Amino acid sequence: MVAILGCGWVGKALKASLEQESAGVWCISKERCIDDRQRIRACRVLVIAIPPRGAYLATVEEILASLRADAQVILLSSISFYDGKPMVQAGERLVYGLREDAVVLRLGGLMGHDRIAGKYTAGKTLPYDSMSNYVHREDVVGVIVAVIMQEVRAEVLDVVAPVQHPKSQIFAANAEKFGFEQTVFDSLVCRGKVISSRELEARLKYRFLYPDVNSFWG
Repeated sequence: MVAILGCGWVGKALKASLEQESAGVWCISKERCIDDRQRIRACRVLVIAIPPRGAYLATVEEILASLRADAQVILLSSISFYDGKPMVQAGERLVYGLREDAVVLRLGGLMGHDRIAGKYTAGKTLPYDSMSNYVHREDVVGVIVAVIMQEVRAEVLDVVAPVQHPKSQIFAANAEKFGFEQTVFDSLVCRGKVISSRELEARLKYRFLYPDVNSFWG
């Protein structure tokens, strides 16, 4: 049985994918995890897919305390770890403190389907440009399934599409394609960390379904 803590945009898609693989899968809302300890103990895999806010740390600690000792634990973290986001960093420390063999997947910006880059900043002005560091939801699901099927343990992997582009180019193309306002950038000098998926591709032998961010929206 695979338990997914979090029934959001990624959790629901992962559940549907695992069900196609005939894997027993159970999606738990964070409000119910404390009430379902007996069922949690029966799980061989736990995917933690809740956002790092509110009672995030307490919820993660509670569910890990109920899990069997040999279960595979996969934490969906974020590349905002590198920006020093306190809750993200605290979440990783907590999981590794309780489960040294956990797999941490640091996800890039989740995109694809109705999540269109540039839509949420349409008509706004941003101070500077940056590389996108995006990943398509279908590849997030694919990577998680690969980690489960290969029974990977004790890894930290960045999950972003192999081919990224400056946000200014992506936002402009999507604004024209989907008919929303352009985002204005005060500076086109790219700032911020560029994330690579090379280690993930080598470790999992994973081939991205959407390797180029420009292909995310058709």
